[in-house]
Amino acid sequence: MPAHADWLDIPDERLTIEKRSDGGIVVRVQSAGPEASRLPDAVFSFRCGDPQYSYWLSRLDAHTRSR
Repeated sequence: MPAHADWLDIPDERLTIEKRSDGGIVVRVQSAGPEASRLPDAVFSFRCGDPQYSYWLSRLDAHTRSR
C-alpha cells in the first residue's frame, strides 16, 4: 500500500460506519461531485481478519465516543 492512501482523505461527513450484529462493519461513502455526473455511493464491508477491519473499527469507536 502506498505511504499515503486516498481513503484516509475521505471527510467524516461523507462516511457512515455501522457495526452489524454478526460483528461485520459496513462503511458507506457518499459520492461527491456535480449531481448530474455523480456516481452511486460506495458500500464496503469488512469482517474480523480483513486487513482494514481494525482501522474502520477504531474509526467507528472514535465517532461513537465523540457523540
